Amino acid sequence: MKKVIFTICSNNYLAKAKTLGDSILAYNPDYEFFIFLCDSKLSDVDYGRFMNFSLNEISVLNIEKFKDMSERYNIIELNTSIKPFCFNYLLNVLNFDFVFYLDPDICLFDNLSYIEEKLEDNDIILTPHICTPIPFDGLRANENDFAQYGLYNLGFLAVKKSHAAQELVDWWMERLEVNCYIRPQEGIFVDQLPINLAPIFFDNVYITKHLGLNAAPWNLHERNIYNTNGTWTVNNEFPLIFFHFSNFNINFSQGNLSTAYQRVNLKRNDELYALYEWYRNKLLENDHTYFSQLAYHYNTPNTQAKPSPKTPAKPKTRFKSFIKRILSVFHKKKSSQ
Repeated sequence: MKKVIFTICSNNYLAKAKTLGDSILAYNPDYEFFIFLCDSKLSDVDYGRFMNFSLNEISVLNIEKFKDMSERYNIIELNTSIKPFCFNYLLNVLNFDFVFYLDPDICLFDNLSYIEEKLEDNDIILTPHICTPIPFDGLRANENDFAQYGLYNLGFLAVKKSHAAQELVDWWMERLEVNCYIRPQEGIFVDQLPINLAPIFFDNVYITKHLGLNAAPWNLHERNIYNTNGTWTVNNEFPLIFFHFSNFNINFSQGNLSTAYQRVNLKRNDELYALYEWYRNKLLENDHTYFSQLAYHYNTPNTQAKPSPKTPAKPKTRFKSFIKRILSVFHKKKSSQ
């Protein structure tokens, strides 16, 4: 059984990718780890520090329309748009049986045996952003955010080599090479929003509610993080398999994590603060300060100025046209009286 975990990043996220890779080797040494570099290698960067992993330039994927994509998409859009192409490469060119994707700002704290067990009877595994209702208190994150940005967090996706997984990958590639923009107001949000449809379109999709998978700032209303004798758990019930340090600020303090995650206050949670401090130290050990300032090779276009192919007219425009038609009929009736 050939098993692989991969991530995607540009040069500025390589410290995070290495931190992820180190955690994979610590808890899952039977997995290979691939980093797909959505960037160009720089002559003054020592890529030898990634020798324990497989660091691949994007050219290995042979994406036919990559030049066009790199000119239209910004750094986030481009990094996310190539994800299904990476799955396709690992499944069909390198013939891995289990292929897991993890965002570079994730860290593992346990083995992945739970996911492997679920893949025995399923082909695709997704984690929802949240598993229980969020208090209706006006704070963020809230349930409406996930309706706009995606029900499932695509910082994680696991597939088994199968017909269903290949159908998903083919469908996903076709869409992301055209519409992988950050335009939630148009019903488009990178690679994530289309996957709302995956459980409807494809067979053998398993939606896991294991609270130790993809614990993150947006779901801490339902997940209390504990450390007992060096072992991290969630609610003292689930092992913390991996934590997603989304929107991580290396200079965080004992306060709210960010304006996007207003319920999380590190000052009132010593163990969560200790987890964040541990992660910060790991990033600094892996030269986060150096890597984070590296320039991005590809263009960073103003994608909001360019209409995406097959994008419908904006609702506001349609509403204005509707009002004009109503007023026109009203004025005609009035003039005939």
